[in-house]
Amino acid sequence: MRYTGASGREGYGMYMTVIYSLLHLLVDGVCALAMFGFFLLEEDKYFLMLVYNFCGFALQMPFGILLDMLNAQRRKRGQGPDPAFWTAAVGVLFTVTGALTHPAVLGVGNALFHVGGGVGCFREDAARGWKGRGLGVFVAPGAIGLYLGMLLARQGAWKPWFCAGSVLMAALCICVLRYGRCPIEERQGRQASRQSYGLALVCLLVVIMRSYVGMAVSFPWKTGGLAGLLAVLAIAGGKTAGGFAAARCGALRTAVASLAMAAVCYLFSSALPTGLAALFLFNMTMPITLWWMMHSMPELSGFAFGFLTFALFLGFLPGYFGLLPEKGMGIVGCAGSVLSLFLLWLVGRRRE
Repeated sequence: MRYTGASGREGYGMYMTVIYSLLHLLVDGVCALAMFGFFLLEEDKYFLMLVYNFCGFALQMPFGILLDMLNAQRRKRGQGPDPAFWTAAVGVLFTVTGALTHPAVLGVGNALFHVGGGVGCFREDAARGWKGRGLGVFVAPGAIGLYLGMLLARQGAWKPWFCAGSVLMAALCICVLRYGRCPIEERQGRQASRQSYGLALVCLLVVIMRSYVGMAVSFPWKTGGLAGLLAVLAIAGGKTAGGFAAARCGALRTAVASLAMAAVCYLFSSALPTGLAALFLFNMTMPITLWWMMHSMPELSGFAFGFLTFALFLGFLPGYFGLLPEKGMGIVGCAGSVLSLFLLWLVGRRRE
């Protein structure tokens, strides 16, 4: 994939990746503030949580398909506004509006932003040969935003922080409009093949397991604020490190090594150090699955991103309906790591 157009800035890709990553932290933070500070205090909180998660995750796939169509039209015309950025910007607007109205609107905003930001970061990543580094940087701050949003909401301080987050998001969007000039990308990649759809199915299963394990496994040491912060930093750090390690050492080697070590660490995750290591290592595969999926069908990168977030929603459902194990959580984490390793090894060997 190459770029034509009017940017000329060597640092534009890193600039946009940083902007999208900061917006990711703020959008997820505002969503957590609104949900835990207001909506989940209502009587029908369980239904509202389901509505929010459906709109926020399941709707990313149809929004991604729409974004792919808009990108195709832009490439044909050779001019026009950047659909990825405007999708993300509209998502920010819906997020702010949804925090004041209803979880469905909030979830739609979350979905629109993630699709726009994810496709935008993938485009910069692919164009500059980062091999997943940009995607790792983009996905990592979401966990931090969710944690901070929940923490502040439970302290009863959601309104002032919501206002501050909204102002910061608006400033970042204006900054991009003022200084950013997105070039037109000219795709010269392969079309999605039958092998790409096989890869998509494998990645779907892996992400469902990742979501389920994240819901099912709890840690006895995760009781105080410091332990919770360390856990979130381990998750975010693992996602970032996964992108950089895959680019340097190879995606397949990184996936196999990280999941093998995660399986062992989950067996001893009742201790804080090994529990943190399990979280770090298990989450290293997130940018790898995203990169493999989106890179295998570059013309359908929006669909690819939304397809995997739909898998997150499927993995959330067992926990919502109370179908999580009460004991043997370390074994669940170990089994999920081993099965994910086997599936990614199979698809990685096919790719190589």
